[in-house]
Amino acid sequence: MPDRIRRERTLVFLKPDGVQRGLVGEVVRRFENAGLKLVGMKMLRPNRKLLDRHYPNDSGFLTTIGGKTKDAFATYGLDVKKQTGTDDPQEIGRQVRGWLLEYVSSGPVVAFVLEGIHAVSVARKLVGDTLPFRAAPGTIRGDYSIDSPTVANLEKRPVRNLIHASGSTEEAGAEIPLWFEESELFEYERADARAMFGE
Repeated sequence: MPDRIRRERTLVFLKPDGVQRGLVGEVVRRFENAGLKLVGMKMLRPNRKLLDRHYPNDSGFLTTIGGKTKDAFATYGLDVKKQTGTDDPQEIGRQVRGWLLEYVSSGPVVAFVLEGIHAVSVARKLVGDTLPFRAAPGTIRGDYSIDSPTVANLEKRPVRNLIHASGSTEEAGAEIPLWFEESELFEYERADARAMFGE
């Protein structure tokens, strides 16, 4: 098996709501129990410069989060223009991004890099749907949050969904160097690797 598949890496960080609720140990335990290896971890209060790079101010990102907001309002028969002042997905996305940057920088987060077979997709599966009210029971978001974009947007705040996990190997490849220096990532073998993978 190619080493890049066995040693795929992903970035995860527990947002301020997850840290404040004392969920760090529980969240790390779930990833480690699934067979992912923790190769870097730190607590920090992310500054605006880091978050500006992590959450891009480009039309694709803004349109995606703005579109999700429009869809959520439409589902409940709410007038998005009346609530946000616009029906342009990019403008809505810009508002939501502003709330997100403000919230993620409002307190400490715990960031970590996980390594293992299909680390990106395994981590996303364990984290659950981005929108907690849709996340399956047994996932981190499904077990610890019920927030929704409709409620969040009506309250002019981001969805408190506890955690971020890279969405693809390309995204992980871009995000990990934003959050970690190479010297902060470690190589070692888990003691149970032979039992899990026959190493």
